[in-house]
Amino acid sequence: WFYFARRPAVATIDVDALREYLRDYYGTAMLAGLWPAVADLGELDALDGRELCERAEAMGIDLQRFVVG
Repeated sequence: WFYFARRPAVATIDVDALREYLRDYYGTAMLAGLWPAVADLGELDALDGRELCERAEAMGIDLQRFVVG
């Protein structure tokens, strides 16, 4: 999957690893009592790679952690 960030650089992102990271993130939030995270957790499987990357960027997650190659 190629993700074209707002920056001019293009990177290949491991969206499976990113999706798993976000599952852990939302799951932890849910267990900490932030129940609205349940809805976000349920949406993760429906997001395509671009949407997943955009969601992660909006949350402040550094996508460089998920660059392959």
